[in-house]
Amino acid sequence: MVTPCQVGSHVTGGDIYGTVTENSLIQHKIMVPPRSRGTVTHIAPPGHYSVSDVVLELDFEGVAEQLTMMQVWPVRQTRPVVEKLVANHPLLTGQRVLDALFP
Repeated sequence: MVTPCQVGSHVTGGDIYGTVTENSLIQHKIMVPPRSRGTVTHIAPPGHYSVSDVVLELDFEGVAEQLTMMQVWPVRQTRPVVEKLVANHPLLTGQRVLDALFP
């Protein structure tokens, strides 16, 4: 893991705090979870880590939070967005069965 953050940086949900090179084509960007924010108090040094290892620690108003390289989010809970886009036209798949059930 390689991180562009430094101790003392302020981060909020959606900020990229590290990258992991999967292979020569894929580079994963590790992001702060949507409802997390704070000041960076600890960063793991570059190296090899599993997805469950703590790689970043934040402090916001005296509350410490430890972040790993993965985010767990329930399927039925919507992700926070600024604005939901309106569907201006229907999605036509060309499949009669799907188009009949979901016009």
